[in-house]
Amino acid sequence: MTTTQPGGATRRRYRAAIIGLAFDGRDLHKRVSTGEQCLLVGGSTETHSAMLETMLRLESELDRLGVGLGELAPEELAEIGWRIDSPELVEIALRIESGLESRGITFEEATPEDLTELSAPGLI
Repeated sequence: MTTTQPGGATRRRYRAAIIGLAFDGRDLHKRVSTGEQCLLVGGSTETHSAMLETMLRLESELDRLGVGLGELAPEELAEIGWRIDSPELVEIALRIESGLESRGITFEEATPEDLTELSAPGLI
């Protein structure tokens, strides 16, 4: 699926999600939170709460902008990360941007598999 941007450029629309995993929970509670574009699993009460706050701010910002996560170019994702005070989100966006540049492809040319691979730490 594509959308038309100002100036006639097209951008593909993919369904995307951010998955947050935390492993510092030492109690027996199973913490799982879902949003429209995010899934959070695990963590201590404090860690899960912090991830949830970031998820809510991200989804609120995406709703405000009227876009889905899969529509955001890395620089747009980084900008949102700065606005919602999420250095982790900024890091992911910069990692994707750097990986696209090193592969010589644009965001619009990247496949969902490319973007998934580039978003993971230590793979580029």
